[in-house]
Amino acid sequence: MRRRKAKGALSALADHFGTLPPLAGVALAVASYYSIHWLTTLPTTALPPGAGAPRMVAATLLGLARSGQYVLPAIFMLAALVSIMHRLAYRTPPRLAVAEEPLAPREEAPQPRNEHDIYRIWAGDWDDAPEAAPVGVETSAWTLALLRALEWKRFEELCAAYFQQLGFRTRMTPAGPDGGVDIHLLAQGSERSAVLVQCKAWSTYDVGVKAVRELLGVMTAEGVAEGVFVTTGRYTQAARDFAAGKEIVLIDGPDLLAKIQAMREQRQRLLLAIATAGDFTRPTCPSCGVKMARRIARASGDAFWGCPNFPGCRTTLRISVEAAA
Repeated sequence: MRRRKAKGALSALADHFGTLPPLAGVALAVASYYSIHWLTTLPTTALPPGAGAPRMVAATLLGLARSGQYVLPAIFMLAALVSIMHRLAYRTPPRLAVAEEPLAPREEAPQPRNEHDIYRIWAGDWDDAPEAAPVGVETSAWTLALLRALEWKRFEELCAAYFQQLGFRTRMTPAGPDGGVDIHLLAQGSERSAVLVQCKAWSTYDVGVKAVRELLGVMTAEGVAEGVFVTTGRYTQAARDFAAGKEIVLIDGPDLLAKIQAMREQRQRLLLAIATAGDFTRPTCPSCGVKMARRIARASGDAFWGCPNFPGCRTTLRISVEAAA
């Protein structure tokens, strides 16, 4: 039992040092040496001969300073070394071996995003709308139109399946606010996130710098060195400039399509089957995990997606102009 506690304490200490930037450890080592070394140069003979207790305290502090000027800098240098080893240990290999038998994407509860409640408390404020005609998208092969027709949850599942084909194990963020991350990528044999992935099924709007900056913030907070942002649309130039020089890979719709089409035919068919199974265009309710119903607001005549579990669930999603037409 004591060994387990000691091992847990050392592991916790290593994780704590792993969050310290290596240069900060070196700087603290240098600063602590010179500051403590200065204490060893202070004279103790200036105290009067009768001041026995103060002289004893001063002598004790001088002894601690003489040893501490070497011990404390050594601890900080060790912290810098542990930090470097920590970062190298959890850095994702640039090329992982592709699994021969790809895993199926995990079924996870959906995540709320961009909610806009246009329901009213009283009944009769909205009507059921006639179902829109199925999107005329070819599903026999991968195209950009097919990729952009996927609803947000199906797109996340596709991304998870894609990274599984690259050899990662994936853990999708559970229900609730995703906190800027949709998928955690884990290297084989590790339970620690190696890469954080954010997905946006946006085709009408370009992904801006704010969303990319949020991903970097989560990476910093969780101590993960690498991140990937995937969208069906494109990125603004400001977003690309921000990601340049950082450990963040931006994958837009055309780029993701090219990466999928470059895979072996068997893997392409597997991803295609995952993406197009069932109703892949109707959005999933972020709160309940069920397919949403098309509604018409009486006051404005605007179409929107509403949860069929209303009034128990009041989650709504806007319908884009293209989809409503």
